[in-house]
Amino acid sequence: METNTTAASYFNIFITGHLESANFPLGPEAKDIFCRYEAFAGPDWELVSGTKNGITQLASNRNGNFNDPIVFNMPIELTYRSTNVFGWPQLIVCVYGRTRWGIETSLGYSRLHVPVFGSGTNQRIVAPILKPRCSNAMADVTSWITGRNPELKDSKILLDNTKTKAFLIIVLGKHKNNKQKGIKFGRAELRISTT
Repeated sequence: METNTTAASYFNIFITGHLESANFPLGPEAKDIFCRYEAFAGPDWELVSGTKNGITQLASNRNGNFNDPIVFNMPIELTYRSTNVFGWPQLIVCVYGRTRWGIETSLGYSRLHVPVFGSGTNQRIVAPILKPRCSNAMADVTSWITGRNPELKDSKILLDNTKTKAFLIIVLGKHKNNKQKGIKFGRAELRISTT
């Protein structure tokens, strides 16, 4: 009688957490905000359980201060199987909002790798929100008149840093304090908690 002594040639990772909140210290450019997330992984990764993408509810901070966090608390649960670590899973979160004209427009994008923490850890990941800029002054004026911000045709381009070199992007995640001019720039960030 033969016994199969070969070990499993794959490993599993379990991703459990939630899309917690977004923070726009100078106030968001929209009345109501929602997020769409999508998980991406390399060619050797197989999604075993969970949904690859999701959308949050509309949320706002109208009752609080303009720079209070906008809370989503969207649960994310994924299980992946792979044979190697190349193409480690990443999340792209697209932040959208409705402007004062009722137009749905992009407020920015955020990208992060799934953390490599051991089980039982509870980590908060703060990812900066990237906001595309208009390529010229005419497009900037058109964007202001129509109330629509520039958007990426395909947000997957953020997965490869070599393809984003020529983009005009404002990183709303750096904290600067310019005391000479009296200007303080805030941090627009996305909080994702993992368990």
